[in-house]
Amino acid sequence: MYMKLKTFLICIIAIVAISLGIKTLSSLNNTSSISPTPAPVAQKPATPDKKPSRDLAPNEQFISPVGLYITVPDGMTFRKEIADDSGVIRSVGFYIEKNDGTYKLYGLYQEENITDDGLERIKKEMNPLTIRETVVGGYKGVEGQIEGPRARYATYIIKDSKPISFSTIPYTEENKAITEQILSTATFE
Repeated sequence: MYMKLKTFLICIIAIVAISLGIKTLSSLNNTSSISPTPAPVAQKPATPDKKPSRDLAPNEQFISPVGLYITVPDGMTFRKEIADDSGVIRSVGFYIEKNDGTYKLYGLYQEENITDDGLERIKKEMNPLTIRETVVGGYKGVEGQIEGPRARYATYIIKDSKPISFSTIPYTEENKAITEQILSTATFE
């Protein structure tokens, strides 16, 4: 009886081993001819890049999706950076700067909702003696000097519940005047 049991167990093991071998061999053959198709990933539709609705004036730049037109002074350079998630824009940053590094205007548009109370929170970062209300391209906001390790003169506006900031680095009265001149050219679609 022990011999029959031993023979029976060996047969079972052999059958299982052969089954596994056939199954493994079959799957190897199938993967070489048919590649698995990954499950589709749900994506939000891409945010289209807006085009200006009019011809640009000399030195004028158009910043989409903000819909902002701004004029770059002679002798300065302009660049724009867009941050997105799978084609959906999260933020747009743009720079107007002198090549020698003595002036930089950094603009930032963020695709997040903010209320007018958001401007009150921003004021808390500013030197109270420098805060004043302002208007850029028809949109109300605040401006003032932010002190500390990242000192700058900053202007914040809210357009369609989205924050737009303009920061002047390094902060000097001369650079503030340049920024005010540049922001006076700002218009929106």
